Amino acid sequence: MEDLALVLLVAVVTLLNPEGMSAGGLAIRRSIAVIPHDIYPGYSIKKFEGSQQLMNYRLLETGFSEFFTVLEDGLVMTTSDLSPLVNRPVNLVVLEETPNSTATHTLQLYVLDRRDMLAFQKDLYEGGEVPENSPAGTTVEGIPRLEASGGGVGGLPVRYAIVAGNEDGSFALQERVNGDNETLSGTSKMGLDGVRLVTARPLDRETTSSYTLTVQAADGRGIDKAVTKVKVTILDENDNSPVFSKHVYRFNLGDCKSGSEDNGTVTNTWKRLAAIGTVSATDADGDRVAYRLAVPSNLVVIVPQTGDLLLAGDPPSALGEDVEYEITVDAHDLRIPSRSSEVPAQVWLQFSSLAQDDGHLQNLDKDPPQAHRISKRRVTRAVRPTKKIEFTEADGETEGRVVFQLEKETERETFKIRDENPWVTVEPNGAVRVKKKWDYEELGPEKTIDFWVSITNAGLGTGGTIRGPRLRNAAINTP
Repeated sequence: MEDLALVLLVAVVTLLNPEGMSAGGLAIRRSIAVIPHDIYPGYSIKKFEGSQQLMNYRLLETGFSEFFTVLEDGLVMTTSDLSPLVNRPVNLVVLEETPNSTATHTLQLYVLDRRDMLAFQKDLYEGGEVPENSPAGTTVEGIPRLEASGGGVGGLPVRYAIVAGNEDGSFALQERVNGDNETLSGTSKMGLDGVRLVTARPLDRETTSSYTLTVQAADGRGIDKAVTKVKVTILDENDNSPVFSKHVYRFNLGDCKSGSEDNGTVTNTWKRLAAIGTVSATDADGDRVAYRLAVPSNLVVIVPQTGDLLLAGDPPSALGEDVEYEITVDAHDLRIPSRSSEVPAQVWLQFSSLAQDDGHLQNLDKDPPQAHRISKRRVTRAVRPTKKIEFTEADGETEGRVVFQLEKETERETFKIRDENPWVTVEPNGAVRVKKKWDYEELGPEKTIDFWVSITNAGLGTGGTIRGPRLRNAAINTP
């Protein structure tokens, strides 16, 4: 009777003191557990963790001592078959004693037939896929409707929720098939026929490529629960264009060599197919990148696979002059359909030429003293990008017609065709006119009209007119 009176006292204290502390200093703690009926004797139900080494645990008599016991270290375990306890309320009281305090643990158990417990068909669902950038509400393919069987302790309806792995609220649970007017959320959803996993927002594979979600099902009172894991892979979409590591590249070539022709003229020669430099671009989608010149050039070629620039011809320069040449490089990924770089790379090539009097300056100390000084003047010339404009044969039928206009960088610039061309002429203001009616059959095998234009700018320098950059205007196609 004394033991029974203690049990009743514990129950009264629990009702009157929700904070878990009785008036006499007795601490009371409550736990809930759900266990299947067919577990074997010796099954561990719960272990109470004490904060002190000198601690003792005892199971108080509540009418279930033949089914359970508690070890000295606080481990509560079964001692016999629990089938007689199915659907019966089971309350265990464990007394925790230390030299200075006493605490009571109330363990409320629910013994259920395993077939009535909530359970998913699988502990892990794999193979879920959804394309990146899909709108909110897109169903995750490869994952069936998630439904837990069994009614649990609290009965229906079963509530479903994503309890882990849902970074930034990326996924949601949807009850209805069409999902019309249904709020997308990873919080509890009551689904009589389960729930479907959908996206809650557009996803970016480059940010997160896969998710492992934990979905929980709970009965109507939240006592019996079941969990399963769902793995979702975000499928890549070609939504990123290649981006160059730099917008502007500058390469200086100094491999010029001086040579003499039969008539004694000193010229500059360049090593053909010499390496100039490399441009590089990356694709955020992880695709391989290929490179190409925006406009074909007779001076430079590019290796598509690597972005290496190679010297293919001699730059248009005069002895003693440095020449700057501008080209534009595009990058595109190797996917179908392909995406090209939104901002191409601008490449400046500077060809450093040898001055004609270099040899004389090197031997200056060997020459007799002179009454005058020898100075070396270097001029830097810029070669503007090659233009490629397509026309039809009919565009050149009328002689004297202006077919296009060269652009000026300053108002003082004037233009002049460098070599006479039978098909076009260039006026000082940059107007390119038809000189002779175009005939498709008389054009060369490439069916292009190529010519160089010299530009002078009378507004620069102090020594009169300075010969400025020369522009090659190439590939006027007349298909």
